[in-house]
Amino acid sequence: MFGIPGSCKIDNTIFKKMFYDNGDLGSADKELFTKGIDKIVWRYCLKPETIHIKPYKDEIREYPEIEVIEVALSEEVKIKRIAEIVMRTIPYPMILLFTLNGKTQIWTAHQRVNQNDSAKNTLEDFISTGWLDKPELFDVTKLDLTNFFTLYSGIVDVLSIHNARAVAPAAALTGELARALTAKLETLDAQMADLRSKLKKELQFNRKMELNLEIKKLEAARTQIQGGTPQ
Repeated sequence: MFGIPGSCKIDNTIFKKMFYDNGDLGSADKELFTKGIDKIVWRYCLKPETIHIKPYKDEIREYPEIEVIEVALSEEVKIKRIAEIVMRTIPYPMILLFTLNGKTQIWTAHQRVNQNDSAKNTLEDFISTGWLDKPELFDVTKLDLTNFFTLYSGIVDVLSIHNARAVAPAAALTGELARALTAKLETLDAQMADLRSKLKKELQFNRKMELNLEIKKLEAARTQIQGGTPQ
């Protein structure tokens, strides 16, 4: 999977009890794990001894290795919450796979060292795909293998561009530009949804016209962004 060499393969079960004991879970989270997850498997461990890539460390980040973990779901549940719990409990850069009914979602998030507790991590924004029939979006051997941070950054970029291509197929994209474009479109969609909600409740004709005009301006901005650079 993902061009990862067999030397990195682990395929060990991670028992839910580990998250119950170390994840600071409330009753709702425990129920989410109990009912929503079939099993959790540590698929691969990419570390210098298995893939000959250098670890990375600076003032705010430490990437000694990268884990690939699969969460096999028994039903579609609060995936983002599960991703947050898994990535916080296992404080390593992670390619997190959710599988259900033959489909896969890929989740990533850059991490920073928690300044108050070095044993913990601070997650940055999640970058994730929707459900994929074929999850092999990248081959790690074709990305920047300078160190584990450059490799992980390359994976995040691939996922970001994949997501942006779904809404802006004509745009010329880098990973950074793809994330900016997606964020801008999400903001515009939220603004339009808010205006449409107000429009449904509005009784005054003049105000309805104003709201319609605002919505059309946002729609035009969205169309423009889909063809190029976020503004």
